[in-house]
Amino acid sequence: MQNNIRNNIRKIHATVLAKIKPTPEEREKLAELARKIEGYIVEEGVPCEMVGSAARKTWISGEHDLDMFIMLPTTLSREELEVEGLRIAKSVADRANSFEMRYAEHPYIHARFGEYRVDLVPCYRVNSVRELKSAVDRTPFHNQYVLSRIRGLEDSVLLLKQFMKRSGVYGSELRVRGFSGFLCELLVLRYGSFLGVLEAASDWQEGLLIKPGASTDASRRAAGVGAGTGTGTDADVDAEIAPGNPWEPLCVIDPTDPNRNVAAALSLDQFYTFVDAARGFLAEPSIGYFFAEPKPRMTEHEILAAIAERGTDLLAVVFGIPDMVEDIVYPQLYKMEQSVLTLLKEHGFAVHRSSVGVQVQSAGGEGGAEGGDNVVLLIELMSGSLPPLMKHDGPPVYMRKHAERFKMKFEDEETFSGVYIENGRYVVDVYRKYASAKHLLESKLLSCALGKQMYECASLGYTVLEGEEVVYAADFEFLSRFFR
Repeated sequence: MQNNIRNNIRKIHATVLAKIKPTPEEREKLAELARKIEGYIVEEGVPCEMVGSAARKTWISGEHDLDMFIMLPTTLSREELEVEGLRIAKSVADRANSFEMRYAEHPYIHARFGEYRVDLVPCYRVNSVRELKSAVDRTPFHNQYVLSRIRGLEDSVLLLKQFMKRSGVYGSELRVRGFSGFLCELLVLRYGSFLGVLEAASDWQEGLLIKPGASTDASRRAAGVGAGTGTGTDADVDAEIAPGNPWEPLCVIDPTDPNRNVAAALSLDQFYTFVDAARGFLAEPSIGYFFAEPKPRMTEHEILAAIAERGTDLLAVVFGIPDMVEDIVYPQLYKMEQSVLTLLKEHGFAVHRSSVGVQVQSAGGEGGAEGGDNVVLLIELMSGSLPPLMKHDGPPVYMRKHAERFKMKFEDEETFSGVYIENGRYVVDVYRKYASAKHLLESKLLSCALGKQMYECASLGYTVLEGEEVVYAADFEFLSRFFR
């Protein structure tokens, strides 16, 4: 890379870090709260461990999140862990401004202490990853692994996280299907720096397998950073890059568990969105790859004009859902989306693109109808209507038994034509059952694979909207993202 480009990149990095790196005062306030919460937990007779980006100094300024793990003895059953863990967590959360119960593998408490968000998570206190009793128990080992190696690379992690945020690929939630914070840290450890990650990613292809381990220290030395002092795990696996599973765009082996892919949530499109952004930055470095002025959402007039200009047909399936955990909702939404698109294609409708989301409707006002959370499945079709006529292919003429049955079936039916032969097969022109995509979805949506909760919600009632109707039911922010 040319020296002037490298100098420009250094200036960009310095400017970005000045904005996103927490100040000493900000760090001390967070640490003070962590000490208080740890004290509350220790008062209950059990140890506590702070994990995550706050513990590893890889959190971005303004993101006041704490992950506090309540370490309980392995002699407790799973039920006892939940009961005792929640009792301790609630005793701590009683001192907070507010709190609520949330669910992962087992329940935990999410609390707000002023401007700080704190997750109080019960887990087993195990001595080795071989003794894990739940997925949550693995997190402290992740913490130890990164802490023992990350010194001197924290700024690179901050830069990578901010770069991914701007690209829209940061977050392992199933709503985002992107890169987790832990995955960012592992990539920086593997490639030695923020720039090293981008340079490697520029040549990534789907099916990539990365095994963190022995070469991490070599990467650190190449980057001019001291080697780690230990792993915090039972053993390291050798580092290598080789073709991975074709159904996974990226497989990064968990350094604490060789059977786990840290990048399991990453989608193919998000994988290549990051690759594209990395190539773009390296070709023309700009601070715009880290920050950008948010585009104003489109107005009603602009959305209507976009629909008219495109000349396509817009449909939306809308129904209400209760408050549910995102990681339960979104897998079912994606399943529903694919099943509905398959139904449309099977009936001859050409799908251009689609999007699905959950939106909290405002109590009236522009772009929102009164009510609770709604599922909105937005589908853009090249045309929402088809001719009444449809060609129906029958069997080859040489298949006498099937051919005769086919001819008999259509002798007494009302069709556009009699049975004729084309390319050696019997064919008949029939009336299309669903000439309207809206009619098809109104009639057959519940026959699609929607997922248990989505099926139950849609069974209570759903609406299929078309054209301009969509504009007045969907959130303008959602529509703006779709059209832009």
